[in-house]
Order: sequence, then structure tokens, then C-alpha cells
Amino acid sequence: MKPRVRLAGSWALLGLTAVLELALGPACGTGPVRKSESIRVLLLSGQNNHDWTSTTPRLEVILERGGRFEVDIVESPGLLTPAKLEPYDVILSNWNNFGLEASSSAWPAAARSAYLDFVRRGKGHVVVHAGSASFPDWDDYLRLTLATWKAGRSSHGPIHEFPVRIDDLDHPVTAGLAPFTIKDELWNKPGTAEGVQVLASSFSAAEKEGTGEWEPAVLAGRFGKGRSLTILLGHDAAAMDDPGFQALLRRGVEWAATGRVRSSSPAAAIAKEWHWENEEGTSLALVGPAGPLWQFRYDADLDTPYFHPLRTSDGRTLTWDRPPDHIWHHGLWFSWKFINGFNYWEIDPKTGRPAGRTSWANVKITAGDDRTARISMDLAYRPAGEEAAVLTERRTIDVSAPDAEGLYSMDWTCVFNAAREVVLDRTPIPGEPGGQSWGGYAGLSLRLTGDMTGRQAVTIDGPVAEGEMREERYRGRHEALDYSGLVNGAPAGVAILDHPGNPRFPTPWYVILSSEMSFFSPALLCFEPMKLRPGAGLTLRYRVIVHPGRWDAARLDAEYRRFAR
Repeated sequence: MKPRVRLAGSWALLGLTAVLELALGPACGTGPVRKSESIRVLLLSGQNNHDWTSTTPRLEVILERGGRFEVDIVESPGLLTPAKLEPYDVILSNWNNFGLEASSSAWPAAARSAYLDFVRRGKGHVVVHAGSASFPDWDDYLRLTLATWKAGRSSHGPIHEFPVRIDDLDHPVTAGLAPFTIKDELWNKPGTAEGVQVLASSFSAAEKEGTGEWEPAVLAGRFGKGRSLTILLGHDAAAMDDPGFQALLRRGVEWAATGRVRSSSPAAAIAKEWHWENEEGTSLALVGPAGPLWQFRYDADLDTPYFHPLRTSDGRTLTWDRPPDHIWHHGLWFSWKFINGFNYWEIDPKTGRPAGRTSWANVKITAGDDRTARISMDLAYRPAGEEAAVLTERRTIDVSAPDAEGLYSMDWTCVFNAAREVVLDRTPIPGEPGGQSWGGYAGLSLRLTGDMTGRQAVTIDGPVAEGEMREERYRGRHEALDYSGLVNGAPAGVAILDHPGNPRFPTPWYVILSSEMSFFSPALLCFEPMKLRPGAGLTLRYRVIVHPGRWDAARLDAEYRRFAR
């Protein structure tokens, strides 16, 4: 490793000018010769309430690996001058005086002026983790560093794994980057400067002494003509080994230094990281950096076509296929319960298949370069052993691309036609002859992962209260319902919106909120069966939205109104 630049030593033996010349080269010079197109980084170190002796070398290695950056290290940044800063493109701070001499007077006025002017004139500044936790009385410094530790407000829990989402897919630092999970220290409620742009956020779980909200992890801003970036990740060298952190560091330093990132073309990054996996006649999956985002399965040997898995963009699985308690549950799927008395839902233990059979044909799949897809197919419903269908369906499903939030939707349109008289029915509900606590389900259904905790159901009228549940089940009419919980410590959910043109709108819902089962369905037949005369039609339209975080009634209502329009 090349010799480090240090501003430390015995001032009794050497004059200040001599020490500066030993540390940074002659005052009239420009330091080491720049390599072609390299970015010169001045890494501030030598003092930090974190273990700077291990993190500073790690930062140096991360940047210099690959030859894009040249890094010099200074351990007394308060002695910097304009001449010594001039050769550099960007300052990277792993230095603070937290708990030591907090006053800005710890740096001479000339050093403070040189430091700020370096960025004001058009160069860059990057802070890692606690590098900004200094000088609470120096307003310009706080504006430059974008985020800092606020006594009496900021906090952190123990080091643990948490998800990091990408909030801005267009900024050069984060364009094309995938969400990731990191084991690190997470800052809650840092003080932030006015006008900062949050590029990425960390989820602060309540059970880890957090806020239960997404907290800023990467922030960007301008300071004069220069660029400033703060990465609140990177508590220790182990966290810095995370590939997500390293990508943010390299991109952040390059952007702060130059205003661009050579590898940040959004179109190229997305094309490389997202692709389709299409098994003809079997399945279609959209695969991203964290694995399959969703997969549609339609093998002819199945009892019904369905989606599994449905995942968040950071790779957390939300659905459950063939759970041991109900092996006929399949992630997200559509199935009637009884048609003319035949059971199309459950498996007959004697045959291993349902007594009512569902078949499909004319499957057409269009998967676009923009990560959208359209799936269309013809389905037929007939009792086992019979050739003629009693009910047919034309099904179309339009799947959106995931947006910057990680949200994606599926618009279902199901057009049914009765070939003869049809009675669509369900298990009776409590209060009816033969009623059961589990009665009332049929239609579009979602079985959520058994790993979900902290379950919550929300309608556009508000959360479903415990007093509205009967034997851990809810049946109420609403335009939309969102089911969310914690998966791998972070919140995520699925909403289903009922179209106002559907019969019996607003639909009754069948919801199970229990530690054993997370399930919900817009249960058209919940309160009564439906009869169709020969030749009669029935159209059902729903929007299914997979999203990170928890939704409240206002967000659900806004999404419903958008769908209804």
C-alpha cells in the first residue's frame, strides 16, 4: 500500500509549514501526478467515535480496487488549506469529533473557509455514517453534510439485518441499483438539512428499537456549485463489505466528484438486471436482481393456474403455495367453491383432484421489454368425467412493471358465460342452516406466507378492529382491502381493489387474521349464492397491488379511486 498522507506529528520539533510539506508535498506543488481520468479522493480520518482504524483502510481498498480512484488519507483535517485541497476532486469524510471538542473553533477559521470553499467552487463532498456528527454550532457544515446526529432526537438500536430500498431510480448514484439487505447500525430520525434528496431508505423495525418507518439512508444535495452526498450506512468494516454499500460508495464518490456516474445508465442497468424466464406451456417469471419478482404457473397438470411467488423487489416472498393445512391453496389464484354442487376448490382425497375440473387453453403471453406483461387464456369448468363445460371464462391479466417504490399491480378481467343453468355457491356462513365459521369464501384468493407477523387488514374506512372479527375472521363490504404484515422484519402487503362495475359492489370480504393463516378474498358469494341462466354472462374486474410498507386507509382509498377511474 502506498504511503498515507498524514497531518499529525510533533509540532514542537517541526514548524507548521514543514509538517504540511512533509504531509502533502511542497506548498507550491500539486501533490502526486494524477493518473489519466482518475478521481482524486482526500479521505479524512484519524478521529471518530467509531473504529476508524479499521474502516478507513476498508474505504480506501473499496475505492482503489479497479483503478478508478486515487485515495490519499489525512488525519488532521483542521490543518487543510486551499493549496492542499486543490489537487483533489472530492473529500470523503470518515472523521468526526463527536463527544470531543464539539465547537467549530476546533478548526481554525482559515481551515473552515478552505473546506467549504472547496465544495462551493464545484467539487464534491461525501460523508460515511457518523462522519457528519460534528460541529452542531456550524450551520454551513451541517448544510454541507446533509444529515447529522441530533442529541435528544436521533437514536439507533442494535446492529441487525434490515432492508434498504431505492427511492430514486433516476439519480445517477442509484439508477439501476437493486434494493438489498445489510447488517449494520441504523440511524433513526437523523437531523437533515433543508432541501435534501433522499435516494435510499432503511426500514427501522420497532422490535429493533426503531421507529417502524423507513429512515433516510442515502441523501444527496448541492452546496454552492458542488455536490454533496451522505451515506448513513457503514458503521463498521463488516457492514462496508456488503456489496450494496460498496456500490453506493463508489457511485456516490464518483457523482460527487464529477456530477455523473459512468455505470449509471438506467436503461442499460435495468436491461441487465431484469429479464424474463419463460418456460413454454408452463410458466412465466419476471426475474430481477433479488430473484423472481413474480411467477405465473399454468402447467396443464395443475388444478388451476396461479401466481407464486409474489415477492417484494428486495426479494421477500409474500405468498405460500400448497401450505400443509390447505394444499389446494396456491399463492394468488381464482377458483369457485361449488358450481352446481360440485367442489372446484378442494381436493378429493379419493382421486387426488377436485370433483369439479378446471381446464384452460389458448394461452397467450406477451412479455414486454418494459417489464410489463399481458396474460390471456380461455378456461372451462366441468364436473369430473364430463366433456361439456357448464361455465366458460375468458381471463386477461395485465401486470405492470415495478415502479420506483417497488410497487407493481395486476389487473384481472374475468368474463364468464353460463353454458347451462349455473348455481355458484359456497360453504354456508354462521347463522345459515349448516353454517360454519369458515364459510363464505370463493373467487379470487390470496394465501400469504406463514412467516408473516404483525398482520393487519385495512379498508378505505380504516383498520379492521379486533371487535369486528369473529373466530379470527372478518366479513364486511368495502371497495378495497389491504393485508400487510412484517416479512423478514420489514413491512409489506397486498391490496385488492373491487371494481365499481362488479356485481354486488362493494364486495363482501372474507379475511382470516391468525397466527396459523393469513388469507383474504373479495368473496362475491359470501352472503348468498348466485344463479346464472343459460347464456348469461358475468364479468369480474379486480386490481391486485403488491407493495412494500404498510398502507393506511388514505393510501388505499387513493389507489382505489385511481383504479375506479
